[in-house]
Amino acid sequence: MKKAKIILSLLLILILTISCSSKQTSLSDSITLTVIHINDRHGRMEADPYISQFANDLRAKDMNVLILDAGDTLHGQVTANLTKGASMVELMNAVGYSAMVFGNHEFNYGIDRMLELEAMMNFPLLVANVKKDGVNIFQEYEIFTIAGIKIGVFGIVTPETPITSDPRLTVGLEFEDPMQTAIRIVNELQTKEVDFIISLAHLGDNQTTLAENKVDALVVPGVNLIIDGHSHTLLPNGRNVGNTLIVQAGEFANHFGIVKITIEKGEISQIANTIEVNETLKPDDLILSKIIEINKSTESITSEIVGYTPYFLNGERSDVRTKDTNLSNLITDSMRYISNADIGFISGGSIRASIPKGNITMGHVLSTIPFSNLIVTIELNGSIILEALEHGVSAYPDEMGSFLQFSGLNVIFDPSAEAGSRIKSVTMYNNEPFDINRTYTVAMIEFLSAGGDGYTMLTLGENLVYYGGDAEAFVAYLLTNPVINEEGEGRILKIDN
Repeated sequence: MKKAKIILSLLLILILTISCSSKQTSLSDSITLTVIHINDRHGRMEADPYISQFANDLRAKDMNVLILDAGDTLHGQVTANLTKGASMVELMNAVGYSAMVFGNHEFNYGIDRMLELEAMMNFPLLVANVKKDGVNIFQEYEIFTIAGIKIGVFGIVTPETPITSDPRLTVGLEFEDPMQTAIRIVNELQTKEVDFIISLAHLGDNQTTLAENKVDALVVPGVNLIIDGHSHTLLPNGRNVGNTLIVQAGEFANHFGIVKITIEKGEISQIANTIEVNETLKPDDLILSKIIEINKSTESITSEIVGYTPYFLNGERSDVRTKDTNLSNLITDSMRYISNADIGFISGGSIRASIPKGNITMGHVLSTIPFSNLIVTIELNGSIILEALEHGVSAYPDEMGSFLQFSGLNVIFDPSAEAGSRIKSVTMYNNEPFDINRTYTVAMIEFLSAGGDGYTMLTLGENLVYYGGDAEAFVAYLLTNPVINEEGEGRILKIDN
């Protein structure tokens, strides 16, 4: 019996020795992996033919490739919205993506649609910090074995999703702390003897984001690479925090990122860069054909002419999040028009694209206000309206989606004053005085009335009345041939000190 135990012990030692030797052997050679990554496309397809061809060229040279998406991909442009994300999933399947994490705007479709989209994917959807009733809804991580090397990839989405997307669509979901989730997942991956760990994140580095929700919170021992999104930051060569490399590739498919990872004798090196998407790149013709096919499926809707503008209508991100523009004025005017309200509100982040001079198509409209928000009216006391106006300029000069665009008011604010005390003058559009003790009827997108973008004070409104969608209201207003100005009207002016 004792002899049998000795033999069994020797066998176990031999098995462990072989296992360790095999592991060391896998690290003894030089292995290179290229990670292609993109983030915050918001329904844009322009980069995919180039990403696909770049990956094909590498594979033709027997190079190892992963293609990863850091979220806010399936919603935002006309075709993506009309198909509720299916067109983007179809395209990503054709390209051969390896994995993605959902961004906060993927939640615009609601959790049931998200699960449907996940079922359509030929690649894993990774989200480790979202639960319902204490149970993970999505796959937390995936382990890719490449040339004998184990690559662990896990997904993290911002816990601020309930205020940066429609709060109604995340009711019942629990968003766990990014750092604690990362520590838990890294520990689990290390028990599975992974050699390299990637966090596929949608956290960003916005200044107004809580520190515990920023991407740097994921810099925990064991995480080698963080592929990030959400803040639309372009990091041409990434940035290193300790032993962790953080990369992000900007926005709107203007760039995609490349990280070349070399593992040699257990030593890891990483080189990051970004590639601008332009006509000098070689596209994959099959993916170009797929995009044409996808776009044709909605062409009859998007090509309909619904108005005309003699001027460029400014919906540029940097402008609608810091000042009023001719486009934001038209949109908020349309909300008052459709509802006969005293005041109209929309957040600057809900305006996503400009409209060129000339005929306005339904495609332009759906690209500009793509979130399919319903318009509601609520009755609000003037003091609450003033609180909302203060919140709208509280982050200025940062380009925040919560910057408030409005109709029916003229406002002057002092950006040098303390947040919460910046509004210095409010008058009605016709120069009548604004009364903080009066009750006004305010039209707004339902997203705001539910407390989105931090507008919790707007949930205190009374006599909620529903109207149609924001895009439909905008089209109805355009059909009245409204006066269109070349510039914004200065509805919100800052005091220059």
